[in-house]
Amino acid sequence: MSEQVVQGLERFANLSGEYGAKALAPIKEHFPELAEFIMGTAYGDIFQRTSISDQWKEVAVISSLITQGQFEQLGVHYVMALRVGVTVEELKGILLHLAPCVGAPRIISAFNVLLATLNEIQ
Repeated sequence: MSEQVVQGLERFANLSGEYGAKALAPIKEHFPELAEFIMGTAYGDIFQRTSISDQWKEVAVISSLITQGQFEQLGVHYVMALRVGVTVEELKGILLHLAPCVGAPRIISAFNVLLATLNEIQ
């Protein structure tokens, strides 16, 4: 395993904790090449950069996932956002801000994921 993948796994674990480990486990087990790609490229490279804060990184990722309708990964990024200091109220503010752009149905889905995530981590 490359140093970049190791650093990515460490970064991911620090940001997502148990919640992220649980989400990543099936990918690592059944599609390890994809897990290595994600950990090496996203978390071992892009997430290591310091051009924007960790909070801004999560706002960007969350916004992008919602815009694409990719709700399955939102829970992990909600956890990461909370762990880097984004508040629940700020997360709801992001959702509200996106509503005119992406529509209420996507925001309702994203909010339901937020509620489920908060219930799971509390």
